[in-house]
Amino acid sequence: MTSNSKTKLRSTADIRQFFAENSVPYYFISATNFNLMGIADWVRGWQNINLVDCYDGHHPHVLVVDDDHSRIFESIEDINLYLLNSPAVKALLNAEKTPAQARSRVIFLLFNEHIEAACQSRQIDIALPKNAMVKAVDSKLTTTELGNQAGVFSVPNVLAKISSYANLQQLAKQADLGQRWVVQTAYGDSGKTTFFIESEADYQKVAAQIETEDTVKLMRRINCTGTAIEACATRWGTFVGPLMTELIGLKTLTPYAGGWCGNELYEAAFSADIRQQAQQKTEALGNALYQRGYRGYFEVDYLIDQDNGEVYLGELNARITGISAMTNQSYFSASHLPLFLFHLLEYEPNVELTLKADTFNQSVLAEGAVGTAAQMILKYTGEALKIVTKAPVSGVYVMGNNGGLKLKQVGHQRRAALASDEAYILRIMKTGEYAYKGGDLGILFLNRVVRTPQGQLNADGEQWVSAFRKTFQFRQLNQEERSLVEAFRQPADNKSGRN
Repeated sequence: MTSNSKTKLRSTADIRQFFAENSVPYYFISATNFNLMGIADWVRGWQNINLVDCYDGHHPHVLVVDDDHSRIFESIEDINLYLLNSPAVKALLNAEKTPAQARSRVIFLLFNEHIEAACQSRQIDIALPKNAMVKAVDSKLTTTELGNQAGVFSVPNVLAKISSYANLQQLAKQADLGQRWVVQTAYGDSGKTTFFIESEADYQKVAAQIETEDTVKLMRRINCTGTAIEACATRWGTFVGPLMTELIGLKTLTPYAGGWCGNELYEAAFSADIRQQAQQKTEALGNALYQRGYRGYFEVDYLIDQDNGEVYLGELNARITGISAMTNQSYFSASHLPLFLFHLLEYEPNVELTLKADTFNQSVLAEGAVGTAAQMILKYTGEALKIVTKAPVSGVYVMGNNGGLKLKQVGHQRRAALASDEAYILRIMKTGEYAYKGGDLGILFLNRVVRTPQGQLNADGEQWVSAFRKTFQFRQLNQEERSLVEAFRQPADNKSGRN
């Protein structure tokens, strides 16, 4: 192939074949491989480079880099820079290649200018938009403005500086936002910077976090159901995945009132009209993003007002997210194509795609919610730091007669557990680690509906979460361990990467 020739791909079958014959080395560098689980089954030459050993060394496409404990990780970006600069990864990515061989391409869940500079100096291509572009788009304030421009509107809101509770009340009255509010800062982890306020007492608990911000988003609080959907903005249009429910703030799963803790994907969750609205709005957002220069994968949360049926823009995450594993391992993806492959194609300069985005999107509307799937993210909810004394292995489990989980098969394939009575556990935190508030313990994948229409866990969900929690045990820190951690801050949490 000459440098000017293009590989023409006309169908999902062509795309599958293209990646089955891939010669470009791809590396997903992140704390775990959770977000892009299963992509190695589709892309020849795919390797995950991780800090956390979820599979006890048994995943053929995971290289685990040991933590040398020379530093405290304060963010996922810190983890990724550590992985990138580790001797083993340097040797892997800097291996001499012939002129005919392609440069390595790396993908991160989160990255910053330091990671960009390190990759540039070593001639490693980042198959993602520039960090400055990601950061600009990632702001909840920018999302609101972008949505307004694209005709995708948020819950009634005002973007303003808030200096006191009285100031909040005044702004809310001027904008007709009612008596119950939600305040969000521009950036922040899921649940940590979303504040629900009904009284001055509620406000005073979080006043310092709100008042330090130059601008926040003050919204009317509505009776809503949360949803999530992923898409990919490309030069051929915006390809959109299936619409999912969201689990938010469930105390048995997360310590954060507004924190994301799971999703479901099944046909009866939404009407055909709601699915079509969400898809059309997401296409409009994707096209607006591409016009701004943003290329590739993104995720959108929509809020469905239960009182009037309106579908409002919640927030936009300019990256791979915690629902990516669900999107790309769905029944639809297994029989057609993972959505993430369109992201990789966008960064293939010598590819021309004739498959229309609208054709793919219509097939998602028709078949995207086939089957039933759910995931629940279990975080450590305790206040006190503890040591993990028992943790499950990653693999397929069934519910035992005693209400506990019974291991059926050790493995790394989520889709090895597809029966209604089976679950797949991806273990994150292992025996001997420090369990800290908000830290990810593991992810439970099921093939059943786990929530009520009101967003709480149903009886099935409660039973499986209870059994999942029992697979972990903890103990108090001894004096030596307490002394060791006194000088250090808690490590970065949210390894599932949902913000």
